[in-house]
Amino acid sequence: MLTYYHPITVRYRDLDPQGHVNNTVYLTYLESARLGYYEAVGIWRKDSGLSTGMVVVHNDIDYLEPVFLGDDVQVGIELAKLGTKSLTFEFQIESKGDGRVFAKGQSVMVAFDNQAEKSIPIPEDWREKINHYEKGNQPT
Repeated sequence: MLTYYHPITVRYRDLDPQGHVNNTVYLTYLESARLGYYEAVGIWRKDSGLSTGMVVVHNDIDYLEPVFLGDDVQVGIELAKLGTKSLTFEFQIESKGDGRVFAKGQSVMVAFDNQAEKSIPIPEDWREKINHYEKGNQPT
C-alpha cells in the first residue's frame, strides 16, 4: 500500500484516437499526485516554486493496461528514497474500484533554486516533514 492517493478524473480530452488515455497524459496524472503529496506533507505553497522548488530529472513508467473514459482512477505514491538533493518516488496508476494497476514506475525529483538556477540540498524542514508523513502513513 502506498502512502498517498490522489483521485483522477479522466477527461474526454485525455483520450487518443484509440479511445484510451494517451500515454503522455499519465505523466500529467503523476504530476497532479506529486503536487497533492507535497501539499499533504506540508512542503508546498502556491508561491513556493517561485524561489525554491523541485524539478523532474527522471521518469520511468510501465504501461500495463489502458485507461478509458469512465474508469475510476487514482494515483498512489510513496517515497522510495530521500537523498541529499533528490527524492525518488514509486507510483502506480490504479483503479479505485477493483485495484487493477494501469501503470507503475518511478519518478526522481531534485530540489532546485530557481533564482540561482541550480540544484540545492533538500531543505531540512522538508526532510523532517517528509519523514514524519511517511512514518505516519505506513500500512499497519
